[in-house]
Amino acid sequence: MVLARRSSDMSIVLTLSVAALFSAAICAASVEVYPGPGIDTYKSNLYTVEVFNGSNWIPAYVYGFSRSSVTYWHTGTNPSVNFLTFGTTSQVPVRVTKTGGSITSIDVSPHSKNIPVQLIAGQAVLTLNQLNKVWITVNGDDANPLFIFADPPKPPVPAGATYVGPGIMTIPQNGGHYQPRSGEIIYLDGGAWVRGNLDVTGTSNVQLMGPGVLSGELWTSESISAYPFDIWVKFAMVTGDWTGGDAAIVSGVTIVDAPAYNFFGGAHTVSNVKVLSPWFYSTDGFQGVSHVDQRFIFNGDNAFAPGAAGVQNDNLTITHCFGGTTENSVFTGGYYGFEAVKGYSALVDDIDIKTYLSDAGGPPLLASVFQVYVDNNDPNAGYSNQTYQNIRIEGNVSTPLLELKNTVYPWGGSLAVNPPLGNSYNFVFRNISLEGTQKYLSQIKGWDASNGFHNVVLDNFRFNGVVVTQANLSQYFDVNSYVSELSFTPIPGLYTLTPCRLIDTRLPAGQFGAPALAAGANRVFTVVGQCGIPAGAKAISSNVTITQPTAPGHVILFPGGIVPGVSNLNFRAGQTRANNAIVPLSATGSVSVTDGQSSGTTHFILDVNGYFQ
Repeated sequence: MVLARRSSDMSIVLTLSVAALFSAAICAASVEVYPGPGIDTYKSNLYTVEVFNGSNWIPAYVYGFSRSSVTYWHTGTNPSVNFLTFGTTSQVPVRVTKTGGSITSIDVSPHSKNIPVQLIAGQAVLTLNQLNKVWITVNGDDANPLFIFADPPKPPVPAGATYVGPGIMTIPQNGGHYQPRSGEIIYLDGGAWVRGNLDVTGTSNVQLMGPGVLSGELWTSESISAYPFDIWVKFAMVTGDWTGGDAAIVSGVTIVDAPAYNFFGGAHTVSNVKVLSPWFYSTDGFQGVSHVDQRFIFNGDNAFAPGAAGVQNDNLTITHCFGGTTENSVFTGGYYGFEAVKGYSALVDDIDIKTYLSDAGGPPLLASVFQVYVDNNDPNAGYSNQTYQNIRIEGNVSTPLLELKNTVYPWGGSLAVNPPLGNSYNFVFRNISLEGTQKYLSQIKGWDASNGFHNVVLDNFRFNGVVVTQANLSQYFDVNSYVSELSFTPIPGLYTLTPCRLIDTRLPAGQFGAPALAAGANRVFTVVGQCGIPAGAKAISSNVTITQPTAPGHVILFPGGIVPGVSNLNFRAGQTRANNAIVPLSATGSVSVTDGQSSGTTHFILDVNGYFQ
């Protein structure tokens, strides 16, 4: 198969400038809004989206795709995903309209990003930054979510790349399985919708890039489910070898409707990729991928596989991601019958999770967010050196949040080993927060005195704002005697957070946005429940910034009541100044900010990087 080489660039390049409505929020930015594939086969009939160009709202093409669901996500119905990608160099307003109706309520995830949103005349206006990937539920309809991906501007098409421009294309070779040559670069431009998959077995240094779409709709999970595993995995959206450090690099693309795994080996590095495959089981996210960064996923099975560290002869990293799964675990740190590659580590850092886990199977068939199962016939088997940190899980989970267990494979078959032997070492869970509650106790359980888990750290591990300690462990965890060296966060102390912008008065009017601070005025901001700050926090560690002051002055941050006589930051007219501040909170979790100017206004920014309990 020969794909078309580059033709004209059909993206719409706009210049975003300051305008009256958003002059407090937006600096000049370059924005790319991409076309659709030329016909409306894949156009959403539920939502329209526009991007502001400084004076006008520019329509963006919104894709819509639905399938009958066999997972726990609205089983037996035809739920849809609606999505778009656009490019921007910085902050930009985006307007969402519900086709044939008004938006009366909206939930924007990830909650930790505190995305500014306003409801104006039945429409929603969001302010997005580069690399924001948002999951939007309109009027409570979680069967038809809207996903908006604010990317950096697309990269230039490399010389000699295999280029696919806007339009719908079915890969004609090998029944839809494209087999690139080593070193080949495949560029899917905005508006490209390609039906098929990529098989990089036996190749090296292949790249798949660009803002286009790769769709697996040529096949369904049901139609290939009976195939032997070695044939079945050839239907993964990117499939290839599980060994070596020269596998494919994938960036920018959106993958829709995988019939099998989304990635099975083959890829060494995956960055800024979006996966939308929530309808079927066995659509695992990233099996055998060494480095995953800035990625979004909504799929129908295990999302991430930290237990695969070392399969590409490399330590494994999963960083700065967002997403969820409709079935099975989010983080599979170990699975029945499999053994880790020794001598490698896994780091999972800065992740937001929104999940639809179900307890329909009942114990022991429960899929947890963090899951390490050990079932082997060798005491030397097991998993080690996994660190999970700065992970935020929204809402409630109807399963255990965490399971580290030696356990017999419950479905039996050739993989079942009884007794389940193996020893696992060095698991760190740091700054983990579940927004709500878990239905079942989390579990850390070895099998016997010679087979279990060792050196497990629960450092600032929180359920609904409450830190797990030795004193309250039994309220949240079932731990047996075959677990050694279980440790906890020292209390009290500073709990670090991924830096998060909490207040920015340059943004549109709202609880954490405009108006600017006015001379002599005081504003009160409730900070608990935002940016990972839990109920019960006593103080925050922050960075205070003043910008665009029209007159000299100072600001004072305090819990409330009598205004202290000591300022946190002094400034002159026109200055931008910043300072670190430890700020006590009120009993209700708020902070008061007083503007000490004698006249004029100033914009105020507060970034949070930790809190005290």
